[in-house]
Amino acid sequence: MRNIVAVLALAMAGCAASPRPHAAAAPDGGTTAPHPILAQAAPVDVGDAGPAKADEASLDQKPASEHSSRQMNRVWGWVALSVGAEGLILATVTSFMMLHENSVRNADCVNKVCSSDGFAANGKLGNLAAWNAAAWGVAAVGAGVGAFLLLTNPSDKSLGTQIGVGPTASGSGLLLRGSF
Repeated sequence: MRNIVAVLALAMAGCAASPRPHAAAAPDGGTTAPHPILAQAAPVDVGDAGPAKADEASLDQKPASEHSSRQMNRVWGWVALSVGAEGLILATVTSFMMLHENSVRNADCVNKVCSSDGFAANGKLGNLAAWNAAAWGVAAVGAGVGAFLLLTNPSDKSLGTQIGVGPTASGSGLLLRGSF
C-alpha cells in the first residue's frame, strides 16, 4: 500500500512541476487549446524542377509509412497466428478429454441405462462440446487471419532484389528475382 501511495505522490509532483500550457491564438482571432506536435513535415521546394521534383519528394516519404504499416500488419499477423495456435492447443486438449469421457460413458451405459459415472460423463461431454467447438473456431480463424496478414505483408528481406544462377528449361541461366 505504501508503494502505491509513493507512486501516486511522485506522479502528482511531476504534474505540478510542469508549467500549464497557454492558449494559442487561432487564425480567425479566437483561441484554441494547445496540442502537442508529434511530427512536422518539411515543405517541399518545387523550385525550377516543377511538379516532377515534388512527386519524387512525396515518393521518398511514402516508403517509410508503407514500411511501418507493413511491419504493424506483420505484428498483428503473428499475434493472430499465436492466438490460433493457442486455440489449437485448447481444441486438442478438449478433444482428448471428450474421447476419455465418451469411453467412460460407453463403459457405464448399457441399453440407455447409465450408472452415476456414465451419467456424469454424459454431462461432462455436453459441457466440453461448446468449449471444443469454440476452440476449433478460434484456431481456424487465428491461423487464417495470421497467415493472410503475414503472406500479404512481406518482410523487408523478401523485398530486395536477388541475382543468382539457377536451372532453367534450356539448361542454366542467370536469375533476377525481386518483388515490386
